[in-house]
Order: sequence, then structure tokens, then C-alpha cells
Amino acid sequence: MNWIFTNQKRYLLLVMISFSFFCKSLPSIVPVKEHKLESISSDGIVRTFRYYVPKQINEKRLPVIFLLHGGGGSGEGMIYLTRMSEKAEEYGFIAVYPDGYANRWNDGRKIPHSLTDKRNTNDVEFFRDMIRFIDKEIPIDYNRIHVAGISNGGFMTQRLLCEADDLFSSGYSIAAVTSKGLKDICNPPPQKSIGFIMGTSDDVVPYKGGTVSIPSDSSPNAKRIPAGDVISYLESLEFWSSSFSCKEEIKSQKRHLNKFWKRDIQYTQFTDCQSDQKVEGYLIPNGGHIWPNGFYYQNEKQYGYLSKDLDTREIVLQFFRTTYKKEKLVNNAPLGN
Repeated sequence: MNWIFTNQKRYLLLVMISFSFFCKSLPSIVPVKEHKLESISSDGIVRTFRYYVPKQINEKRLPVIFLLHGGGGSGEGMIYLTRMSEKAEEYGFIAVYPDGYANRWNDGRKIPHSLTDKRNTNDVEFFRDMIRFIDKEIPIDYNRIHVAGISNGGFMTQRLLCEADDLFSSGYSIAAVTSKGLKDICNPPPQKSIGFIMGTSDDVVPYKGGTVSIPSDSSPNAKRIPAGDVISYLESLEFWSSSFSCKEEIKSQKRHLNKFWKRDIQYTQFTDCQSDQKVEGYLIPNGGHIWPNGFYYQNEKQYGYLSKDLDTREIVLQFFRTTYKKEKLVNNAPLGN
């Protein structure tokens, strides 16, 4: 009896030690419950989004960063993946996590099987409506509104920069190049800054261009569903910098977060030599269809960092801090309708 009791105590001690280690190994994430959940009507549809306002506010008007989920995802999932609300508290900006209609964004690819594309939802107007709503709750700095997204959210990021360039200062597209559908309807706004992060082994969005293919399920040999054609990663950088009055190109190698990896990340930057605007890209050798260094959390058994390539969160924030609009808007009010 004493032997059983002793072993039970040892087992409980091991569980407590393991639980303590597990808690300490988790990244700092602002709980979902501390985000405001709102519903608004936009384009005749009830749309939802979450947003986080820092507890300590040191400015009269706050910058805003939108974080867009991929196809089939949600705004709540982006809170865990990006851990951006923690930085919102540290740096003093509003982090917004909207939900796509039927879990997708109408990014311009005109995908036949997408309910969002079939309905042709006016997602650009949805973002304007969110800005109007939030601005009534807490004053927004309209010179510093940014957007970043992954996959379907990365494609949508580009559409927003194209069709709402009066509103967004800059954007970042992760695991998404430029679609041919958007290229056909978009003339890159002058002096518009955008960044890209792509992996050479992305099995959904081909970095060399071609057809986006979505797996029908999670099985290894799942059937692939075509989801629009795209241009290559390098063509995307050229496209978004095509409106620059003159271009200066920089190429370099960036080290991985994992110091033991020998391969380096290819960095390319185009700068408008008459302004501070730029287009940059990180191409990760053997990188997949992920938000590098994001924290994946589906359930208690499926969690952890996605890679040790780049710290996407820090790259995006640094980019936004250096590329916001310098010009002042009249009465600090949004342009357009």
C-alpha cells in the first residue's frame, strides 16, 4: 500500500513539473476574452471582428494594424498565430482581427467554389466600415493604418492596398504572391509600400507562379482544388514597385532565427529613390505555407512554433513603423467613401 502511495506521489510530482515547464514554454498571448468582439452590418451582411486596445494609451490617436486570416481561418485564430496583441500593448496600437465571409476573403481571384467569391462580397467596404466603427470608440490616426495577412489574407492585403490606397499606408503579404486576377484590375498606387514573405517549398501558393492548389482535406494524399492563378514572387515585387518614379535595388542574405541552420534567406528590396516608399521580400529556402515563427494552437495536443525561419511579427512591425504616410490628411479624416 505504501509502495502504491509513494508511486502516486512521484507521478503527481512529475505531472506538476511537466505542467510547470509547459506553462513556461508557451509564448505570451493576450487572452481572446480581453479583445472586444463586435458585429456590424456591411454590404447587407452582418460581419464580425475582434480588436484589442492597449490599456496604456500615450497618444491622442492610435495607429491600427489589421491581421487577416487565411482561407478557412478566423480572426480568433490570428490572435494565437501572430501574438500581435502583446505588441499592441507594448507599442501602443490597435490590433484588429476581422472574420472573412464564410471564412474567406474576396481577394480578386474569382474562385468558383468560394461562397465569398460567388456572392462577390464587398470586403473593401467592410474594412472602411470597421475603421468608422472603431474611430467612434477610440480616435484613430488615419496616417498609420496598416494591414498584414497570410495566404487568402495575404492576397486580400494586396487588394486593400490597391482599392483602398487612400486608407492604408502599407501592407505585408505572407505566403501569398500577386494573383493574376488582381493584376488585371489593379494599377499599383504610386509610392505604396508592401512586403512579402514566401517559401520555396510552399505547396499551396507556388512562388514561381502558376496555379494555387488547396488540399481538400488534411490527409497526406488529399485531392487538390485549383484556386486561381498567380504570378511569381519576383514578378510580384516588380509589379508593386512598377509605379516608383525611379528604383534602387538591394539584395542581401538574412540569417535564420535558428543559428545552426546553414542556409540563408534571400532578401530583396526596391526603394523609390524620390521617397521613403519601398517593396521588400524575404524568400525562405524550403519554407512552407506558414507564418514563420507563428504559434500554432488548434487544441491542447496541437500547438507550438511553426518554424525558426524569420520572426514575422517583428519584421512586419518594423516595416510598418518605417513606411507610414508622411502627408497629413485634412482634419485627420479618412478619404474616400
